[in-house]
Amino acid sequence: MNNFKKLAIITGHRVGLGQALARHYLAAGWQVLGLSRRLWAPTPGLQQVALDLADSGELAAWLQSAVWQQALAGASEVLLLNNAATVEPNALVGKQDADAIVRALALNIAAPLLLSNALLADAPVGCLKTIVHISSGAGRHAYAGWAVYGATKAALDQHAAVLAAENHPNLRVGSIAPGVVDTDMQAAIRSSDVAVFPLRGRFDELHRQDLLQSPVATAAQMAAMIAAADFGQTVCRDVREP
Repeated sequence: MNNFKKLAIITGHRVGLGQALARHYLAAGWQVLGLSRRLWAPTPGLQQVALDLADSGELAAWLQSAVWQQALAGASEVLLLNNAATVEPNALVGKQDADAIVRALALNIAAPLLLSNALLADAPVGCLKTIVHISSGAGRHAYAGWAVYGATKAALDQHAAVLAAENHPNLRVGSIAPGVVDTDMQAAIRSSDVAVFPLRGRFDELHRQDLLQSPVATAAQMAAMIAAADFGQTVCRDVREP
């Protein structure tokens, strides 16, 4: 992946919004580095690494590898899209699975923070860097049953705000809520036990009324926001904002 100008690093690129973002940037001529447990078939312009991003030790070790260093070498612009996340456990506090809590903290918080830290440490000197966390309205409003998911997304908003306050050179940063997108995550929400996740009916109704946003349209909206000259002036954003 040497001798290129623009690199987009996308976590959870295999399905849903991550796949739509990867396809968008590939079509726009970017090189894409996709990080996910499962991979696409070989695709021009796409380098992939099979990683369990919920295994913080595995990710931290990989970020010390030659593969990571070689991926960044020669880039004049790098975009990190921290997309991979889990919505589980969808349950009231006191009814949550302990392993699901630990996995959510690792995947939703630790992985984006590790990747952001490594990018700032290892990007070529003078490289323009953009870090985008995929946030959620659940991190900005209180929803019963989403104590874990909401807390992890609120953490990303705060991390982005602190990054911006640190005034790193050649860095733009934002945390974007993508709205309610028609992905496997939504299917998981609709399969939740309503007895422990009171919000399930709301998402069932959005699905019945065909009110979910498409991943492709959402990816295009997000890419337009990121490409705008004023991106980063307001850290916490939403694709549904006026």
